[in-house]
Amino acid sequence: MLKFLLYILLSLAILFVGLLFFAIDDTPLLKIHQGLNREDIQRAKQLLHVAPEERGQIKTVSLDQKDLNIAVSYLLNHFAENTTQIQIVDDRLMIQIAIFVPKSPWGRYLDFSFNLRQVDDAIFIKSLKIGEISIPDPAANLLIPAIVHNTPLEQHWQLLSRYVKKVRISPQALEISYLGSIVDAAKQLAIQKHRDYPNLHRYQQQINEIVSQHDPSWRLSITDLLQPLFLTAYQQTPTEDAVQENRAIIIAVGSYIYKQDLRRYLPLGLVYSKEYPVFAYKRVDIPQHFIASALLAILDSSLLGEQIGIDKELGDAQKGSGFSFIDLTADRAGTRFGQIAVASTEKARALQRIMSSTKDYSSIIPELQDLPEHMDEATFVGKFHSVGSSAYNELIQLIDDRINGLPVYRL
Repeated sequence: MLKFLLYILLSLAILFVGLLFFAIDDTPLLKIHQGLNREDIQRAKQLLHVAPEERGQIKTVSLDQKDLNIAVSYLLNHFAENTTQIQIVDDRLMIQIAIFVPKSPWGRYLDFSFNLRQVDDAIFIKSLKIGEISIPDPAANLLIPAIVHNTPLEQHWQLLSRYVKKVRISPQALEISYLGSIVDAAKQLAIQKHRDYPNLHRYQQQINEIVSQHDPSWRLSITDLLQPLFLTAYQQTPTEDAVQENRAIIIAVGSYIYKQDLRRYLPLGLVYSKEYPVFAYKRVDIPQHFIASALLAILDSSLLGEQIGIDKELGDAQKGSGFSFIDLTADRAGTRFGQIAVASTEKARALQRIMSSTKDYSSIIPELQDLPEHMDEATFVGKFHSVGSSAYNELIQLIDDRINGLPVYRL
């Protein structure tokens, strides 16, 4: 019996790996677009907008092919990074979606393609493919509802079922009639989803506005993002929520700076209209180290973050870009920043006050350009012998003195 169970488990594992092999690929079937631009986002908001006087009424929108693609991409990007293409052909919608998934041995893209066809008042799924796997129509019309009803998508399905009154596919457009009060219900669902950080979307939207107005001939500084967000928190949120708001700000800025790498793991709700690199001291790696360490610190992993920073630099010394005390300084400053941001209500509020008027990145990241970097293993050992040596500790003390000398870290 035990051998039989092991055989079944092994068979299921092989089947699962086989399904992943055919479902996930390194190259999406769709051409990857550059995301929605500012005009697309404004158009999506216009399409989805419901005026206050319409909240108790039934509203009907008619979406042509272009508007449908904009609206669906905008909504889907609230859940996962994707590239989508929808065509309206006669009485059906032809839909292709490529979802970006974390790196795996099988690839980075999960492709879906299917048709939605209307028969009387009902809509049916036809020609469903997941990667290279074709699903028979009867199975697809059972499988997709089962997935929806047994995942977090169920909440959204219930929302649509309650408020959407009629859907009709025509040769030129998709017509949707719905109760205007769906807007309030959707907001409540979003608040519940991000109940720990109810203002996260507001900060992400503020970043969107900042970068959409940024002059591309100038470098976008990390303080160009942090200062306005902390000003908003300081002026518009209660003192008792300061720790929660600081966490939301650091998450929002982290989701922008680490665009592709961290978006899959952070609670998101926005596609940015512009995506500029973020600088400090004319370098993009310094803000990356700073905000990554701040993220670890607000998640109560500050000690882990410090060790990760050292381990990464030692790894770079062996086979990467070389050990860098510049990167390590940004790591240590980011850790301190994150620690203060959530240390207590009083310190969190004081940080908001200071950051609300901060104009330059040198107020949070000390001078570091004179520090040694790009040291291979032999050079590092020759100069510092090892981590924890007197020469190493002396330089770390110099770095910490520079960090402690900044007013923000005297909190």
